[in-house]
Amino acid sequence: MVAFLALAAPVAASGGVYCQGDGASVDIAMGHLIVVQVLGAAIEVDGVAYSTGPERGPGTPMIIGQAFGDDDHMMFDFTDPNMETILASVRLDFVKGNEDYPLAGKVAVAGKPAKKISCSAE
Repeated sequence: MVAFLALAAPVAASGGVYCQGDGASVDIAMGHLIVVQVLGAAIEVDGVAYSTGPERGPGTPMIIGQAFGDDDHMMFDFTDPNMETILASVRLDFVKGNEDYPLAGKVAVAGKPAKKISCSAE
């Protein structure tokens, strides 16, 4: 019974991806599982901010639409709460040999050009 209750406990954020670029920032909190599990996120590009909740920071509300990761890439799409429009997309590639910024890619938000970003991960 105790083991069953432990499995039912909420997953705590145990890591994430933190990205910066010229006029862009991405903060994605993730659980460490065998699949990509986004727990929350905040994205800002050229002053346009989106957030999965006030605990993540200010911004237009968004939810995770989809997330994918393998040995070479990580991809995230965030939508409006009704899942009618993609508000932000993050595409990352793993950079071999770069311990400080092991991920690099682009972030795009609705109505703004994509920005290059470099990311650290925990």
